[in-house]
Amino acid sequence: MVRTDNPKLIIGIGIIVSFALLMMSVSIYFNFQHDLREQSRLDPNQIDNMTIDEIKQSIIAQRLKQPVFRSYYLLPFMGFIGLLIGTLVYYIMSDKVVRQEHTLKINSKIILNFLTGPEKNVIETLLENNGKVPQYELSHLPNLNKLKTHRILLNLEQKKIIHKVRLGKINKIVLNKELYEVLKD
Repeated sequence: MVRTDNPKLIIGIGIIVSFALLMMSVSIYFNFQHDLREQSRLDPNQIDNMTIDEIKQSIIAQRLKQPVFRSYYLLPFMGFIGLLIGTLVYYIMSDKVVRQEHTLKINSKIILNFLTGPEKNVIETLLENNGKVPQYELSHLPNLNKLKTHRILLNLEQKKIIHKVRLGKINKIVLNKELYEVLKD
């Protein structure tokens, strides 16, 4: 799904295109009505020489020759309705998604407040390195050694905040994907 940071731009474009489709459908309809009127007009010079029955027959004959309003004339109007509804749904849903993302971000930061200082340092280091760090690099953080790092990582793994990926003789520590997406900003 393509995501833009400016939903107002998408909504504006949707409204402009739907308005253009509406204008096109109105134009097609009025052109059709104009053509219909042009074909149904009687020549004033001929009317003077015709009887009432001839005038009636002439009108009936012209109506039979009139163009039919084709259903494809309504395509721009249907496009207008569809695009307008789609734009409104996008407007409603984008606002809801933005609010949910904001709430998720706040909730994730609150949850991270329940972590200990060394656990927060590990998470911050993971965030600085795109959510992936070799385990040996974490043991070089201030106030950490291999044993403390191992215990912290076990604790975080049990909480499903991280997981380990075995790469030969070393472990790569990977931050939970959803958590990384929320916290990376």
